[in-house]
Amino acid sequence: MIIAGAGGHGLEVYGVLISQGIPVSEIIFYDEDSAKTIIHSSRSKILNTEDDLKKALETNPNFCLGVGSPAFREYFFKKFESFGGEYYALKGANSVLMGSGQDFDLMPFGFIGPETEIGKGVLINSRANVHHQCVVGEFSELGPGSIILGGAKVGKHCRIGAGAILLPGIELGDEVIVGAGAVVTKNFRNKSILKGVPASNQ
Repeated sequence: MIIAGAGGHGLEVYGVLISQGIPVSEIIFYDEDSAKTIIHSSRSKILNTEDDLKKALETNPNFCLGVGSPAFREYFFKKFESFGGEYYALKGANSVLMGSGQDFDLMPFGFIGPETEIGKGVLINSRANVHHQCVVGEFSELGPGSIILGGAKVGKHCRIGAGAILLPGIELGDEVIVGAGAVVTKNFRNKSILKGVPASNQ
């Protein structure tokens, strides 16, 4: 198993994999920054070159996304698949999944309600909630403790900050950033940057 990204979120992904019984000896990190170091007790190997990555994927094609940024999630997803990698979607302990879609990460204690649609490569972080009939577009990131209430729609490549709330039926365009703790009470277009209670475009 290869984790794409040797940073903080990569460590959390590593923890989920260990909790699922994947042996430490089978977990490898990949990061294009050759100076990148990672601190953990496993001493897992860090690959920095594409040649090493390709060889590792020949042995075990499974990979996880160890980054939160939508742009980097899509970049690594496409890169690894182009080298023959197979995306391993995380489903963390104590998470609840009622909706559709399998190619996304649901971290521990996350909640996905019924009749939801979660796009490819999405990150639903710890304790984030996506309630009934919501839609979350490809490679978007929902921060820890964020809440997307019934019928809300989040576009592609959005970043929803920790503890932010989208009220029922709200629709966000693509590449929208919602600040931590913001409460979104109306619709916003592509590339909006939202902060505050109620949230406004900055």
